[in-house]
Amino acid sequence: MIYPDSMKCQQKLDDIEAIDYFMARQISIELNKSDDSLLFHLLLALQWGLRQGHSCLPIKEVMKKTYWANSEQEIEGYSFPSLDKISACLATIAIAADDNMPVVFDDQALYLRRYWQFEVEIARILKTRMTLTAVSAQALSRAKAIFSHLFNEPSSGESETDEPDWQKVSVANALGRRLSIISGGPGTGKTYTVTRLLITLQAVNNGALKILMAAPTGKAAQRLKESITEAKEDLSCRPIDRKVVDSIPEQAATLHRLLGFHPNSLRLNYNSSHPLNCDVLLIDEASMIDLPMMARVLRALPDEAILILLGDADQLPSVETGSVLSDIACHPHPGYKLDAVEQIKRISAQDVKKNKDSHYSHLTLLTKSRRFGGEIGAIAAEVINAQAQESWQRLLNNEQDKINFEHKEKGLISYLPDSLYEPWLSRACRHYFLKISTAQTLQQAFSALADFRILVPTRVGERGVEQLNRGIEYQLSLLNKLIRPGLNYIGRPIMVIQNSYSSHLFNGDVGLIWPDENDKLAAWFENEDGQYRKISLARLPSVETVYAMTIHKTQGSEFKRVAIVLPVQEYPLLSPELLYTGLTRAKEHLYIIGSEMVWKAALNKRTWRYSGLKNRLNRE
Repeated sequence: MIYPDSMKCQQKLDDIEAIDYFMARQISIELNKSDDSLLFHLLLALQWGLRQGHSCLPIKEVMKKTYWANSEQEIEGYSFPSLDKISACLATIAIAADDNMPVVFDDQALYLRRYWQFEVEIARILKTRMTLTAVSAQALSRAKAIFSHLFNEPSSGESETDEPDWQKVSVANALGRRLSIISGGPGTGKTYTVTRLLITLQAVNNGALKILMAAPTGKAAQRLKESITEAKEDLSCRPIDRKVVDSIPEQAATLHRLLGFHPNSLRLNYNSSHPLNCDVLLIDEASMIDLPMMARVLRALPDEAILILLGDADQLPSVETGSVLSDIACHPHPGYKLDAVEQIKRISAQDVKKNKDSHYSHLTLLTKSRRFGGEIGAIAAEVINAQAQESWQRLLNNEQDKINFEHKEKGLISYLPDSLYEPWLSRACRHYFLKISTAQTLQQAFSALADFRILVPTRVGERGVEQLNRGIEYQLSLLNKLIRPGLNYIGRPIMVIQNSYSSHLFNGDVGLIWPDENDKLAAWFENEDGQYRKISLARLPSVETVYAMTIHKTQGSEFKRVAIVLPVQEYPLLSPELLYTGLTRAKEHLYIIGSEMVWKAALNKRTWRYSGLKNRLNRE
């Protein structure tokens, strides 16, 4: 074996974990190549990449590159040879798709077989769903009739220009499809649009469709429910059959609950043998769905059911492996095939770009934000487009020379330099976080918790989540003697960091420690229906304090006010996508604290995940 044990491997290679070593060693042995150094390091890179979210390892990405070096610790890492030498190495091993080995070499990329199977399965099912079935004359007539009531004025947020009304396009384009994707940033009206889409489908089908709604997390499911309910109320004053409006559900489940996950088991209640009982499945926050979860959802979906995915393809991909939404979406939109163009025109009177070779007729991009009309929206656009100088100038234009938490206008930014960080944090604790523990009711405490959150890129370091939460708890303990740092206390915000299927709590769920009816401390979590669920502290899985949280953990969440605290030094994982995801969590006000050096360095690094899914979908 190249390295006698995992410790020796970790001493020679930086950022390697024991699981990387043991996976590479085991597969090398199974392939009878335990002494092949190049193969071992390719397998090591494959497993290491999986931990970064990549579903495969394209060999062109490693050729002539050095991995796992650390000059500060004098670790040289490993340098991969040329593409020819890597190809020659892999050519000596039977790892094609049909060889039934634990790894697969396909399309010039190395996969663990499990993830190769997920990709192939997802691509196969989605491709069968991407075609448009001709809509009957009666269905077209009903769709046009309901359209005049759903869209009897210009859609909110869309200006009267030559640009199509993409909200109308989304609805008109969904008829006759078993797959529709609506992608757009925060405030672009995704749920506004999809509610009208569902009503149109029900009007065409006499209200007979059974609709299920879901999201990856409990918080996202609750937000979907609230948004759909609000959109239905907006339609209540319009001349639409009330039975059709009432046929749109207001309940949403997490994907785990939808599929029926079981504690300590891979068995699901719903799968290909026992599909979901639905005609339409709507999933919000689709950017959070990882590769295995998408495969499980597609297996459980009846063949003839309609799948509607909502999400922001510009956001960070899922925490786990894959980048499904960005793989099945694109930007800018390349146009629509002729049958889609004609249907959209007939129903909505909107003209869209024609492209006979398009692979994205199932996709609509909403581009106009209604929520972010101010500085937050402007800097979000600059960040996702990696406009470092323009966005930095915008921060300077909003620089604060004194600490202020009273902001009358919504959508504004407060930029504070590093020199104001410590006094700002101390005053933020008093102004925002103290309200949680001093709230009179559980509902008030949850409201205070949703009012403000500090977001950071990393867990460790001077401004990482761990140290930041310890510091905040200490400062709060000076203001409220009932707060006990490191222990449970009234108003302690907590985040679950370990899945617990028995208590239906999952990694990323946020709750509060609060007294129950017997004045005994318990953990409380918001359900999808907006009610609160009590979990005894004895049954609580592993949790951590969460005044501050990593940006990755905020996907699917919104807060009135958000503070993004950047590290003092450049951080490898900082990217436009990470910053964009963080700053678009803010509904009313955004604080940004950091230096020019760190900000501009972040916008020079794109988040990219290696995947073969997009190529598989685009093959004829």
